[in-house]
Amino acid sequence: MNHFVVARALLSGWWIVLAVSIAGGGVALVVTSTTPPTFRASTSYYVSVAGQESASAGEIAQGSTAAQQKIKSYTVLASSPRVLEQVIAALRLDTTPAALGRRVTSVVSTGTVIIEISVTDGDARAAARIAAATGRVLAEVVSEIEPRTTSGEPSVRLERVSEASVPTAPIAPRTSVDLALGFAAGLAFGTGLALLRAAADTRVRSAEDIDADVPLIGEIGMDPEASRQPLIARDEGTTTRAEAFRSLRTNLQFLRTGGVSTIAVTSPRPAEGKTTTTLNLAIALAQSDVRTVVVDADLRRPNVASTLDLEGAVGLTDLLVGRAELDDVLQEWGFDAFSVLPAGTIPPNPSELIGSAAMEQVIADLTERFDVVLVDTPPVLAVTDAALVSTLVSTTLLVAAAGQTKRSDVRLAVTALTRVGERVDGVVLTKSRRPVADGYYARPGTTTSAPIALRSTS
Repeated sequence: MNHFVVARALLSGWWIVLAVSIAGGGVALVVTSTTPPTFRASTSYYVSVAGQESASAGEIAQGSTAAQQKIKSYTVLASSPRVLEQVIAALRLDTTPAALGRRVTSVVSTGTVIIEISVTDGDARAAARIAAATGRVLAEVVSEIEPRTTSGEPSVRLERVSEASVPTAPIAPRTSVDLALGFAAGLAFGTGLALLRAAADTRVRSAEDIDADVPLIGEIGMDPEASRQPLIARDEGTTTRAEAFRSLRTNLQFLRTGGVSTIAVTSPRPAEGKTTTTLNLAIALAQSDVRTVVVDADLRRPNVASTLDLEGAVGLTDLLVGRAELDDVLQEWGFDAFSVLPAGTIPPNPSELIGSAAMEQVIADLTERFDVVLVDTPPVLAVTDAALVSTLVSTTLLVAAAGQTKRSDVRLAVTALTRVGERVDGVVLTKSRRPVADGYYARPGTTTSAPIALRSTS
């Protein structure tokens, strides 16, 4: 993923990152609140070789080297049963040398002859007592096992440097540190989930997900009221949704140098907004004094008549089989009056009617009467009807719903039209969640609602 894709994935999955981060912090809080405190007490001893006070410099150096070699053994001896059995007996502890040994550690700083003995315990005072006793017993054991000098003195002595004091704060749990680590772990895990979700999500989210070879000519924002009122009104002025359709209307004139006169509107799958887009585009065209007709060529699930609240019993199918004339089935709709040709009776053979010479003649007749012919077709991946209509028109628009249409479906739709020698001239992205500013989409290409002419008229 490039930086832009990663940033977009994190922005779209911010709630995942936040939720998992909070969960990580919550788990850390539960763990720290239920974990009993642990205290550590330490004491240190200096290891000296007998006779160093009166020795020469060379002998002192040799003694120091010998002490450094021996001290490694003393760190092991500190947690051995020989030492810890005496500590347990002296303090009357209810434990075993093996169990106590896991709580006793001894370290030596590099280049020194000082051994530090540390003990952890759930009780601060107990930790201090055990550490002090362990150091004291270790010193005694060392004096016992090391050979003595000719004068009878121990050849090695452990002299206490620091006494084991009672710790004032536990070493674990560290609430603030553990919370920070839990939150950081949750943040990292949440980020990974958000990126994985983005990688697995193949739906079209924005214009950047549309194939660069297919131009995006319109972007319609998500409107919560669209299901209740799908059509834009004449008095909506410069509302975001109305302006988006005006922008789409204007962008159509740039698709072909000679303008467009016949437009098929389809989508990869059902419920992506193709019928609503077709009708709102017709309203925008009619408001700009463009003579427009909408043809409902979805002979399987027609929605144009019901959406416009028109009579749809007689229409295109009756015209194609010769049961009606064009003037008999055309209806006017709206204040700005665009014409509508409903689907009519649903036939048993929709594809045969759509691909007939009669359909081609209907499109030709409508082209003579109107500036723009908008043809609402079935989803292109569901049936062949849309591909057949695309061969009869000058322009084909593909409607894709943001957050719903898969990128693979867009590619398959383009391929389906390519097989019949046609292409997608432009994509209209519906249900977009792109931010808006001042009632306009925050992107280049927003236009005014000035009248346009999509083709020259005689």
